[in-house]
Amino acid sequence: MKLHVQKTVGLLISLLCIYQLSFAQNVKELSLNGEWEIIYDDVNEGREKGWVKVENFDKNTAIEKIQVPSCWEEFKQDYEGVAIYKKEFDVPADWKGQNVIINFEAVNYISEVYINDEVVGRHMGGFTPFHFNINKTVKAGEKNTLMVRVVSPVLYSDKVIDGIGPHQTPMWRGALTGGIWQGVSLEAKGTYIVEDVFIETDYKQGAAMFHLDVENTATQLQEAEVIVNILDKNKKVVATKSERLKLTPGANKYDWNLAIENAELWGPKNPYLYTAQVMVKKGEEVTDEFSTRFGIRSFTIKDKKYYLNGEEFFLKGAFFEGLYPTKLAFPDSEEMARKEIQLALDAGFNMIRPWRKPPPKMWLDLCDEMGVLTVGSLAIECMHRPIASPLLPEMVKTEVRESILRDRNRTCVIQWELFNELWQPVLIQMLHPMALLARDLDPTRLILDESGGFANGANIYNPNEKVAVKFSDVHTYPGWKYDDNMFQRMTQISWTKEEKKKAGYPKLNSPGKKNQPGAMVFVSEIGYGSIPDFEANNKEFKEKGNPLAPMYREHVRLEEDFNTTLDASGMRSVFPTLHSLVEAQQNYHGKLNKRMLEASRSNPLTAGYCIHALSDGDWIIGGGIIDLWRNPKGNVYEGTKKSNQPQLIVTRLKKRNLKTGEQPQLSVLGINEFDEENVKVELTIKDVKGKKVFNETVKATLKHGVSDLHIQKLSTEGLNGNYTLYSVMKNKKGKIINTNEETFDVFNEDALKTPTQKVTLLESDKTLANYFNSKGIQFDKFTGKQSKGQLLIVGKLGTDDAFKAEVAKAKAFASKGGTVFFTDVKGKKVDERHKREIALELQKEDAFPYNATLIMANGLWHNAAPIVTDHPVFAGLPSNQFMADAYHKVGTTTAMVAPEGKNIVGVVTHDRFPDQDHMQRNYIGVGKVYFASEMVEMKRGKGTCIYSTLSFKKAINSDPVAQKIMNNIISHYSKTVQ
Repeated sequence: MKLHVQKTVGLLISLLCIYQLSFAQNVKELSLNGEWEIIYDDVNEGREKGWVKVENFDKNTAIEKIQVPSCWEEFKQDYEGVAIYKKEFDVPADWKGQNVIINFEAVNYISEVYINDEVVGRHMGGFTPFHFNINKTVKAGEKNTLMVRVVSPVLYSDKVIDGIGPHQTPMWRGALTGGIWQGVSLEAKGTYIVEDVFIETDYKQGAAMFHLDVENTATQLQEAEVIVNILDKNKKVVATKSERLKLTPGANKYDWNLAIENAELWGPKNPYLYTAQVMVKKGEEVTDEFSTRFGIRSFTIKDKKYYLNGEEFFLKGAFFEGLYPTKLAFPDSEEMARKEIQLALDAGFNMIRPWRKPPPKMWLDLCDEMGVLTVGSLAIECMHRPIASPLLPEMVKTEVRESILRDRNRTCVIQWELFNELWQPVLIQMLHPMALLARDLDPTRLILDESGGFANGANIYNPNEKVAVKFSDVHTYPGWKYDDNMFQRMTQISWTKEEKKKAGYPKLNSPGKKNQPGAMVFVSEIGYGSIPDFEANNKEFKEKGNPLAPMYREHVRLEEDFNTTLDASGMRSVFPTLHSLVEAQQNYHGKLNKRMLEASRSNPLTAGYCIHALSDGDWIIGGGIIDLWRNPKGNVYEGTKKSNQPQLIVTRLKKRNLKTGEQPQLSVLGINEFDEENVKVELTIKDVKGKKVFNETVKATLKHGVSDLHIQKLSTEGLNGNYTLYSVMKNKKGKIINTNEETFDVFNEDALKTPTQKVTLLESDKTLANYFNSKGIQFDKFTGKQSKGQLLIVGKLGTDDAFKAEVAKAKAFASKGGTVFFTDVKGKKVDERHKREIALELQKEDAFPYNATLIMANGLWHNAAPIVTDHPVFAGLPSNQFMADAYHKVGTTTAMVAPEGKNIVGVVTHDRFPDQDHMQRNYIGVGKVYFASEMVEMKRGKGTCIYSTLSFKKAINSDPVAQKIMNNIISHYSKTVQ
């Protein structure tokens, strides 16, 4: 009996080996990639003139060469509209009588296909595969001619082609991506075709359910053998099933369950992949076959947490634009794609969120292999894109259906993200129907209806569920002023009013749209920005790039523009080279990213986050932690990496600008993805010379999740200056788990000593008068008759005629040689949400203080942090750098656009897209580089006017830094400096 079993097993293994070998031997595929011919049909006359006919095409004098696959932009700068392709190819003679299939992996956007002057078919959709059966038009054993008429998206012209106008197609913003931008191939199949295979896995049972769709193309009932093999990573068959079946004409559907003994699960630590093989045979002839890799895994939400294979999983994602330097929509090389994924892993990320474009198959192959989770993202952008048209619902449905069908066997794809930041009713109307369509197509994955939850709040569907769970999906770009209140806002997402009140922050509003009290939180977009190293990038562009490509031209322009603006703004005094500005921005960006992620993780309801972004892109250039050439951006990369660690120590001072003797509350939080353990926390405070002024070690329990490790009142008695709080967390063996540091400033009486000079004051309220009285600062009310050496400070501006007349007298006082410091500036604020109505041009002094052009200067995914010059106004404070934490209370997000004069506090930044015109928010890149100012010194006649938008009114009574700046203003400008 034992011998019989052994013989049977041996025979089975031999048969499996034969089956496996047959998969390799019976492949009949012909690539059509390579050089094609193309006519760019700029005025869309080709259809009318019959250019899709071979004879007419060949007579055309405008024929050019193009590589397939490729984007048009690689060969013809920013071309959009229509083009007609031609490719000649030979078909093997033994393909005669076969079902010949032509496969297009992706063509953007409308494709009309002809072979040998015969119509084949039409497809609409730019990022997903499609195919046609051409066995009645192709000629086996002969030369054939393929013609493809392609209509691209229309973005920057007023063309309307085949009923589609500007911005009306589902699109990815990284490039126009016009044309046949992914591969084309032919396949020969027999009478029976493996039309579709969908694999569901059961991680508990170690099983794979195969949903098979086998098409019988004959008109009669046919008998066939269907075989399924599962191979392990060593290509050994570990499960198999075969049956002889009666195939009815058309579709035949089967569900087969195959169990794998001692199955390996897929995950980031062990990205184990099996290979599935499906074969259909007619007698001894293999008529068709299918092969794909898959992993066994489950990803769900339970108890307000994500779970991978039944274990809690904190999701650390990176937003991914997927733009490349030369190939645009497709990785420049597998090496570059592998490098960017590895950089994400090395930085501590476990998920990448591709942005509004199904990534190329090669990239997803690498994610499967390297153990990175991804989001299935459709080419439907956000915020009025695509522009609504009667065709839009049909287009969207195509994207949902084809994107899911393409990638539903992908192990790395753990969620379908259908929409993002919806505003348009026609798309909002589709949220629920498309979620149900996605569920029918794929029962196995999470489905998110809308990232950001702008429309109805975010809804997510667990696998096999058609009833959604509400949660808080947050998009937030807080900007440069990330103080303790901003930190607390992040920690309070999904908190109830009672919880906020108990924490001592009852009035803070958390970021996000339609957040759900008590619900799970996923911060799917958060971050800041910094410019890449344009000089180094442009060297690479010059060596390896394509000058036709938008980002090549954009990088060259930006290097020139930033240099010009550094000169125009006077900020060369702080940043003598462009590289020094790059380095400072990246240090600032890294610090902010780190703090934002620490805040996100300090909320017990947060189940994950997604930093914006992994790599720089087009008009989001600056958000990346790596640049377009996949070089890590200095401290942006390192700072973000540090905040991704599985165990963190986070220190917080509720107040960081202190007066000697104050006792701020110091709290220490622990963040832990592992099991609970006992730890030691060492807290040390050092001054700028490295001298210890405080040292304490406490024992604590580092719980799983978020835990309070230590709270105490911190004594500042005898302190004065800048200090750094160092925190070190060690395990019971003394090994360092993680470290952190935070700076704060203490000011004693001498540092805040009241200036002796007498000033003059003009204001429409009593804010400064009350403050001056409380501090013993001598002042007179302005009459217009003061001495030229006596500084005039103008507080809050009145808007009535009488006060404006007093301001006119103040400016006349300056013209005669006086000095006037305006702490308030009014004017028209540039609307960042609409196309520029105000030119960002140099402003003359006459426009101030009432008619200035003002602009928001906070930064989103671009850097707009204020630069503090080395000026007497900031004596005793950080200068010649970006505004540090010390300036959070006095710092402002309102700046004066390009004032003439000497910049004291300024901003060097750029519009997020050209002219802030939403119709140009695309691959063409960012807008104009300009400078603005929060404090500027301007000549007026024989005297000087200083204009500032710093927040003196709000900060002057409570913030020692605001008080220090005011003292410096009085001390410096009360001298005869005219």
